Amino acid sequence: MQKEIDRLINSYRSNTLNKEEAGMLAEWLEESDENRAYFRACLTGRELPASAKAEREWARFAARNKILFAVPGGAKTHRRIFRRYIAAAAAVAIGVCAVWFWQRTPGTVPVAGTGTEISAAQPLEYRTARGEKRDIVLPDGSTVCMNSEATLTLDPGFGKATREIEFDGEAFFTITPDKNCPFIIHSANNNYTVLGTSFNLQSYARENFAVVTLHTGCLQAQVKKDVIILDPNEELQIDATANTISKRAVRIDDSIGWIEGRLVFSGYPLKDVANKLSRYYQVKINIHDEIANLQYTGVVDRETLPEALRMISETSPVRLSITNIDGEYFLSRAKRK
Repeated sequence: MQKEIDRLINSYRSNTLNKEEAGMLAEWLEESDENRAYFRACLTGRELPASAKAEREWARFAARNKILFAVPGGAKTHRRIFRRYIAAAAAVAIGVCAVWFWQRTPGTVPVAGTGTEISAAQPLEYRTARGEKRDIVLPDGSTVCMNSEATLTLDPGFGKATREIEFDGEAFFTITPDKNCPFIIHSANNNYTVLGTSFNLQSYARENFAVVTLHTGCLQAQVKKDVIILDPNEELQIDATANTISKRAVRIDDSIGWIEGRLVFSGYPLKDVANKLSRYYQVKINIHDEIANLQYTGVVDRETLPEALRMISETSPVRLSITNIDGEYFLSRAKRK
C-alpha cells in the first residue's frame, strides 16, 4: 500500500496523475492527519526543505480538499452542491498540480484544466455559451459553477498579490479562505468582497438587474457609495434601472435551482423572470415596460416553454398576453374583455 501511495505522490509531483489516481490520492489524504503530514513532508523534501513557500502550497492544497469534501452538518444546500462537485474532485486534484508548477515558475499562469501555460500578461477568461453550464477551478482553489452566457476574467496576477476577477453572468461561487487576500468580484459597476464564502451571483450587465444570495460566510457588496453587508440566508437585489437596492431573508436553495434545471422565483420582477426564461429556453422573451417591475412568485420545473408561459400568465399579478413572432416572444398585459 505504501509503495502505491509513494507512486501516486511521485506522479503528483511530476504532473502525471490521471483522474482515477487523483481521486485515490484525495481519498487517502482525507483519511488522517498523518497521511497529510506525510504528503507535506514529501513535498517539502523536493528542493525546498521546510520552506515557507512549501507550507503555503500545502495550506492551499488542504484548503481545496476541505472545500470539496467537507459537508457541514444540517446544510441541505451544501449536501446538494457537494454531490455535484464530488464528481469533479479528481479533476481538481489534477488542477492542483498545475498550480504547484505555476507558483514555482515566474511569469507564467496555467490554463485551468489544460496543464498548458500562457504569458502572465494575458488574462485568463472562461466563457459559457447559451444553454451551457460549466464547472471551473480557479488557481487559488476556489470553485465556480457558471450558468449560461457567463464570462469570468482573471487578472494576470491573480493569486499572487491579489484575487480579483471581472464577472458577467450567473454562477455559484465557493471561495477558498485567505484572510490576507480577499476575493473581489467586479461586476456591472458593483463590487463584491469575500474571504471564505459561498454564494450565488446573478449579474448580467445588459440586464441592469443583479441578485446576490449568501449561503455561508460573510459578503460585502459595494453599490456606488453604498456598502451592504450580507449574512447567510440573505439576498441583495440591485436594480440599476429603477435605482433601488433591497435586502431580505430568503430560502437559499431557491437561488441555485438553476443548477438542477429548476427556476425558482420568489418576489422577482417580471423583467428578471423573462430574462431567466430566455437563457433557460434559449429564446428571446421580451416584457412590456408597463409590467416589467411587477413581482412574480412561482417555479418552472422542466415544463415546455408554452407550458411555462401559460402557467406564469395564470399566476402572475396580471393576466398576460403572449405573442410569438418568428420564435421571439412578447409578454404584455392582457386586454380586459
